Amino acid sequence: MRIPDNERIDDPLQEMDKLAKTYLDLDRWGFKESIRFHSTSPKIIYTSKYCKVTYFWEGWDYNVGYTIGILYGRLHAPDDEISMIWQGKECRCWHHIEPALHFLDGTKPQDAAKMFYRSQIIHQFRLSKLGQSLAEKRRQPEWLTRAHAAVWDHYGQRLFELFDLRHPNLWEEYQTFTKEVFKIKGIINHIKPPQDHIC
Repeated sequence: MRIPDNERIDDPLQEMDKLAKTYLDLDRWGFKESIRFHSTSPKIIYTSKYCKVTYFWEGWDYNVGYTIGILYGRLHAPDDEISMIWQGKECRCWHHIEPALHFLDGTKPQDAAKMFYRSQIIHQFRLSKLGQSLAEKRRQPEWLTRAHAAVWDHYGQRLFELFDLRHPNLWEEYQTFTKEVFKIKGIINHIKPPQDHIC
């Protein structure tokens, strides 16, 4: 599948770094680049005193163009693994943001299970003129970065404190919340570690 010349990105790491620095206001939130992985799946990790954020390159999709992912980890999360042993159990240590947003919004687990990955703030961005324009232009990396920028502006420090190792009680509440959400959804945990084992 040939990528059109006008859409080709030759350096994914440079592209992701440019997007993060342009739209996420990393300095404001205290994030610094901590590592880059030059591989078939390039990624950059930014670290603050609260948590980590990883940008990873997913590649080319014929329908939407280039795609990236953004995940959040607590400071103990290894840079090159999606799971780890924590307190004697294997758990997932890199996390999608939307379950955390439902938790921060005070959404009941049964309602979060219905909405799952459709948080209010990202849904609002999706419906905005900017969000629709970027989607139409097949600019998913910019779309996702600016959606996360909207999240950061909306939740501020509360978001990063959720992932902070210095707030174990808050994290325990979030663990309980996610277990309830997955239980209500009836997701079968045939993969290891199970999706509701988070740390």
